[in-house]
Amino acid sequence: MKKILFTAILALAFTNPASASAYTFTMKEAVVQALKANPNAISADKQAEASKSALNVTRGAFGPSINTGYVIERDPHPSAIDKLKDETTYAWNLTVTQPLFTGFNLLNSTQKAKLEFEYQTLQVRKTDINIASTVQSLFLQYLMAEESVASSKQSLARAKVQLGIAKSGYDLGLRPKIDVLQAELDMSSTEATLIENENNRDSFRAQLNSMLNIPVDADSSYVGSLEIIPFEIEFASAVEKAFVQLPDVQMAEKSLGKAEKDLGIARSSFLPQITAGMEYSTIGGDWSASGNLRATRSMSQQAKMLEPTENTTFNITAQMNLFSSGQKYFKVKQAKSGVEALQAQVELAFNTAALNVKTSLLKLQDAGRTVDVAIRSLDSARQSYSDAKIRYEYQLGTNLEMLTAQSDLAEAELAYISSKAGYLMALSTIYVALGEIHPALKADEVIN
Repeated sequence: MKKILFTAILALAFTNPASASAYTFTMKEAVVQALKANPNAISADKQAEASKSALNVTRGAFGPSINTGYVIERDPHPSAIDKLKDETTYAWNLTVTQPLFTGFNLLNSTQKAKLEFEYQTLQVRKTDINIASTVQSLFLQYLMAEESVASSKQSLARAKVQLGIAKSGYDLGLRPKIDVLQAELDMSSTEATLIENENNRDSFRAQLNSMLNIPVDADSSYVGSLEIIPFEIEFASAVEKAFVQLPDVQMAEKSLGKAEKDLGIARSSFLPQITAGMEYSTIGGDWSASGNLRATRSMSQQAKMLEPTENTTFNITAQMNLFSSGQKYFKVKQAKSGVEALQAQVELAFNTAALNVKTSLLKLQDAGRTVDVAIRSLDSARQSYSDAKIRYEYQLGTNLEMLTAQSDLAEAELAYISSKAGYLMALSTIYVALGEIHPALKADEVIN
């Protein structure tokens, strides 16, 4: 009775829904999860936030700057005149400065900071595209490994059947011993392939877990199928989209813009720097920097100078560096060279974008043709296996023919699975070349 109860408890444990995979993701869900939780995505977001703060810093430089100071002074050895006042004096000052003209330095610095913020925002997009592409590639390889495991199990089942037939024929004296040995070898080879595919599946699962920022050894499940999805965009349209959307192209343009602002900053050193200012100061004998300093009207003119004082001044300052031993000139020359270098980089970015679109389209076309070839090969292998099996059962064919047909069928099944995965990975690559994120690789589902 206890044994029956223990068996029932085990059965419930293995059928309990709570024992299912802790994480289950479709491809779309996996991509969305990675974009939220992957450390690289989080890091890129924080870099963009930092660049936005830097932009606000440069904008703040256009406004006034207010500084204040407070001094407490005590002279342990006062002179005869100083003895007329308290031993401790208090002084407070307030200074306000406002830049009026900085040779366009502040303007160029702010515009450069704005370009840097836009650059970092594009970097976020680029990081997201790369993360999505990596997740999709791993997801497809996981599905390929999973289907390969199922195919290897079918091949192993066929090998076991063939081994049984060979043993039965040998026991009846109808088949030689070599038929049994060959069948055993074929079954061992199929088992090794199954183990390899299972290891690949588990490896890709662990890598996907890492990309989604969940425990590497988590009991996760990734569900989907290697279904062919058509792609119908022509090369010219694809290139136009890439030029507009691709982060690499836009980032190259932003880098050129920053270099141009650096040139403007370097040139600003040849212009005057004009600043307006106001300063208020007060000194006295108590903490409020006012009050009696022991000076009276009846005292000498020298003593009257010790009375509490306050003062307000306004000023406009203009400064200009007239000579710096060529430093300013060479800074401008350096900035010009940087602009010219980045102009070439922008042209290179456009050329690279067009090239990537072209090569990605060609790979997708080749992958589609490979799928068609794999389908025809699989049909032929199935027919060959069926014919060989019938011939062997009627003792019209040899064991070697049967094992060869069986091996060809297994290879054709794996090649078909691989061709489907290869096509979908090529489709993911073309979306990367366009600067788009299609989480489920469907044309009508896009993450902006």
